[in-house]
Amino acid sequence: MGPPDGGARGGAPVIGATRRVVPFWVLQATELLALVALADLSLHVTGGGLLVGAGALFAGLALFADGPLGVVKVCSRRLHVVLVAIASVVVALAPVVPAVRPDIEGIIVVEVVAVGLLRLTTLTSTAGPRPRSGAGSGPVIDTAADVVTPSPPQPPPAAAGSAARRAGRATAAAAQASAQHRPAAEAQVKRAIRGAGRLAGKAATRTRPPGPPPS
Repeated sequence: MGPPDGGARGGAPVIGATRRVVPFWVLQATELLALVALADLSLHVTGGGLLVGAGALFAGLALFADGPLGVVKVCSRRLHVVLVAIASVVVALAPVVPAVRPDIEGIIVVEVVAVGLLRLTTLTSTAGPRPRSGAGSGPVIDTAADVVTPSPPQPPPAAAGSAARRAGRATAAAAQASAQHRPAAEAQVKRAIRGAGRLAGKAATRTRPPGPPPS
């Protein structure tokens, strides 16, 4: 069987807590507005002292609450909600006292304001403002990196150096020999070209058809 509290155990939300959706400053603003409304309406009813006293009581609670509209924040939000609820009940029952009882219109106004504030206390959230995330609350990225010192270039092996020197000497010797035999090679090429030209001329003369006899 499950727990008797309807699932409150194990991290499940409490049903009553989800109903408090009104911000705390709304309750404070309503209390201050109640002072203005009751003070104005007290001028139009008989025995309006109760209306003025009720408005001053609610405004004083709002100014002493630990909220956005509080001036002297000496009362916690949870305690303020409880005090406003108690004050609403007291104001709603005050007309039963003949000494402070207003006329019928004043009674209606007092009852409407008291019941409205009492209902608002059941909907007001007492949670404080969310703390701002600090600079160090996020994930920290380690930017440290290892510095690698480049090693000096290693000298080439002795065998590689010896092979490079031999290749250089062979290249120089080939270039010198090419420079020495270049004139003879060019003369030989020229003679071969002239000989090929003479042979081509002879072949063309032999294959040419004989011309017409002279007239």
